[in-house]
Amino acid sequence: MKHLILIFLCIFLFSACSTKRQYFKPDHINKDLDKSESLNSTIIDWNIFAAKLKNNQAIFKNQGVIKNFKLEKNYMLLNMEDNEFFVADNDGNLKIYNLQNQEVYSYKFDASVVSIASNGDDMALVLANNTIVLLNRTLGIKFSQTLSPSIAQDNRIAAPIFLDNIIVYPTLDGRIIVISKNDYRILKDVVISAEDFFNNIIYLNVADDKLIAASAKKVIVVTQNQTFYLYADIKDIAVNHNNIFIFDKDGNIIKTDLNLKKITEKKLEFAIFTKANIYNDYLYIFEKTGYLIKSDLNLDKMEIYELNNAVDKMSFIDNRAFYYNDKILKFK
Repeated sequence: MKHLILIFLCIFLFSACSTKRQYFKPDHINKDLDKSESLNSTIIDWNIFAAKLKNNQAIFKNQGVIKNFKLEKNYMLLNMEDNEFFVADNDGNLKIYNLQNQEVYSYKFDASVVSIASNGDDMALVLANNTIVLLNRTLGIKFSQTLSPSIAQDNRIAAPIFLDNIIVYPTLDGRIIVISKNDYRILKDVVISAEDFFNNIIYLNVADDKLIAASAKKVIVVTQNQTFYLYADIKDIAVNHNNIFIFDKDGNIIKTDLNLKKITEKKLEFAIFTKANIYNDYLYIFEKTGYLIKSDLNLDKMEIYELNNAVDKMSFIDNRAFYYNDKILKFK
């Protein structure tokens, strides 16, 4: 019996040693990467819209570092609309500041605010306990509904969208919920995916009159007459006016049209994508082990640059630059 146990132990150890993690190794690394600019601080927190720096400054998507605004301790920037900053902490406090750093509104919820959008005095919010809320600055809460508990979420939490007379809410349990702005009725409840963990909606937008939503497991496109689906283990998603680019955990980049019909696919062996965006008809993708990939939108031509000092550092990407460690790499 002891001999059998020893044999099984040896087999187990051999198997463990023979299945070591393999890493992305590009065949060619481009050397002409432009020098990064200084960020003058380091990133300590981020969401899909903003990042917070150690010096309490904030980066907002597609606007760069906001130099005349500083976050309070424990607060995070969630949105910036109509020259106002929407910030929240983990204790349920929501605050709005104007460009002069004056607090113009505050509200205390039972759970922290994780995403927000505004339309005049109305605000659509998602709370960390998976409650969706419609809040008016003068009238208070107009609508609130707590949904199924969500055990865990990641930083990629989409914001609600105001569309004419409806509001589209992304939930933390893998759904999109559409309510009427007129009478607050739930008009549609669409299940994207039903995972137990990290099932929050990571992307929500409208392109060419199509509603595009994604969780970490599925992308859907809702049109007036049809709904299209694509299943994948999704690390990130980027959309322009013609195409959807899906980056999956196996190093695949999938290009589809806006109805999720696959156009082409490119596999980068062992690549682990973390962040991606589109700028000037190029894809910019950061790979976890320290590479920035620049690709044309046909996925035919790729330039790969090494960013060793971005490994294991918090980072942020928008369609203008990649922010990592204490540096800004502006896209060309």
